[in-house]
Parts: sequence; C-alpha cells; structure tokens
Amino acid sequence: MAQTMKAAVLKAPHVIEVEDVPVPTISEPTDILLRVERTALCGTDLHPYEGRLEIESDVILGHEFLGTVEAVGSAVGQIAEGDRVVSSCVVSCGACYQCRRHQPGNCAGSRIFGLGLALGDLDGGQAEYVVVPSADLTTRKIPESGSATDDDILFAGDIMTTGYEAVVRAMRPGDTVAIVGAGPVGLCAAMSAVALGAGQVIVVDRVPARLKEAETYGVVGVDAGQGNPADAVLDLTDWRGADVVVDAVGHESALLSAISLVRAGGVLSIPGVYTEDSVDIPFGELYLKGVKLEMGVSHITEYMDEVIALMSAGKLAPSTMISHRMGLSEAAEAYKLFEAREATKIILDPRS
Repeated sequence: MAQTMKAAVLKAPHVIEVEDVPVPTISEPTDILLRVERTALCGTDLHPYEGRLEIESDVILGHEFLGTVEAVGSAVGQIAEGDRVVSSCVVSCGACYQCRRHQPGNCAGSRIFGLGLALGDLDGGQAEYVVVPSADLTTRKIPESGSATDDDILFAGDIMTTGYEAVVRAMRPGDTVAIVGAGPVGLCAAMSAVALGAGQVIVVDRVPARLKEAETYGVVGVDAGQGNPADAVLDLTDWRGADVVVDAVGHESALLSAISLVRAGGVLSIPGVYTEDSVDIPFGELYLKGVKLEMGVSHITEYMDEVIALMSAGKLAPSTMISHRMGLSEAAEAYKLFEAREATKIILDPRS
C-alpha cells in the first residue's frame, strides 16, 4: 500500500480540505523529495481560493516552503539527502534564451507550485512532502550560521525576494522610495529599500495596524484614508514626487495611486500580480512624466542568494511579519483568516 500524507487540497472556491493523499515520488533525475517543515500562505494563494484564478479541483496549494531533503534524483549535484533547503516558488528550465539572459521569470517552461495545470501542474508545499523539480536551480541550502532564522529563510522563496527585486532593480542609494500597499510584499519592499540605502521610505496604506508595522522598519507611514497620499509624498520630497514607487498590491486603484506619487523621470516598479487583460490608466501622464516601468513575474532564483546573505547578516528579517502559527490541520480556518485580512502572514506546521 502506498504511503500517505496530509495535504491542504482546494476542492472548490472557498473550500479547503485537509486530506490523506499519496506521498509524491521522484519522477525525474533532477528532482528531490522534500519533507516540509514550514509552509506559509501567500496572497497569490487567494487567487484560486477566491475563484479569481480558475484551476481544477483537488490541487494541493502552497508555494512558500522549506524542509529537509529525503531523497535526490541521480542528476542532482548540489543537494544531498539530509540537507535543509528553501525552495523558490517558481521552477524554470535554466537553459532557454530567457533563463540564459538571467530572466527566469520569463521562462516559457516556468512552473509555479500549487497553482494547477495551467501553471505547471506542480503539487504545492502545504503538505507533509513535496517534490521539487530542477532542484539544483530551484533550491538553496539554509545557512548553518548567521542571524537568519528558519522563519526568515522561508520567505526567501517568494515574498522577501519579490519585494527585494522590486526595489533593487529600480532604486539608487539615496532615493526616496514610496510603496503602495503594506501587505507582506509591500513590507518586504520597505525592508529592502532601507537595507539598500534609500534616503527615505514612504509606505501608503489604509490599514493603521499595517502602517504601524511598517513604521517599525524606520519608514514614514501615510494613511490613504486620511487624505490624498500624493499631497503627503509631495510634502516629503520638495514637491518632486518619489524617485521610485512600488505598486505592491496589484489592483487598478493602487496603480493609479502609484502613478500619482512618482516624480518626472522616476521609476514605477510593479511586483503586484495583475491577472486582468487590461486596466484603465492615465498613459498620457506616464508619457509626459517620462516614467520608466519595471514589472512582471519575479526572477526569484536570480536574487535568492543576495536575499539570504542579507538575512544572514541581519539586514532583512521578514519573520517579524508572522502574525499566526497554525497546524496544517487548521488550513481551512487559516485561509478564512487570511482572506479577511485578519492575518499578515500565517505559518502552517505540516506535522500538526
């Protein structure tokens, strides 16, 4: 009889069940089998959960996870049984034109864990075990020394690296960086801007608790519910606007706000996920301002090493965002809390 494991399975929109499913097995020589020790809920998981991303039923969710290697394929060279690793949320081929150009997020064969057949048909990590393809490219060993905890390293596979990339590809030291959205990616972008030497960092949101969290990183919080954020940013920048503005939300309203904050000749960086075919934006304003756009699926594996090094040096500590720790058996309740924005970041323990 095949071995079984517990996994959080999406049965239908807003229906999560924790089921006994077969333990996955290695099918390719570049695969590893990982025993999951920590996994997290991400805002992207809400797309299929809420039905905004239509996927088939019975998909195991989750793309933020770390754990211990249980088995390795014959072609894996950098990872061994017993190693503790964190995985990128995205798997790329490593050999195509885009990957060779250091843009793995644009790989035509890229796959994302836990988002169904349309995005690669990979089981997610909200389970006791997960198979990780292209392991030498996709995973990084967890440092045995340094300041980073496992809770910090967990986020190197997605949100911390996403927030970091959104800032590092757009800013220069001394820049004023404004971030629209104080959710997990926005908070990671704020941490990154501080670590990378921004002159000042401004975070815009409507939730006072999130702004309070952001302010602990040494940034200026602007409550969008208490006035026009553009006025506040102009006041803080001698009426220029921000050098770099990050849309960390992925919604038309946030994008419109971001456009109003950026200075002429500035950079608009968009790590927020857009699934719409089009949005209504003031393109003429962007053109006249001469704004540079940076956007698209994050190139996670290009920046994971930098992020882990900064974590180890104590420069980035995303574990401060964790608001809830729950067992995998409580996955259904965890998704309800997360959807209701009653949790910033939820960690699930696959063994409870």
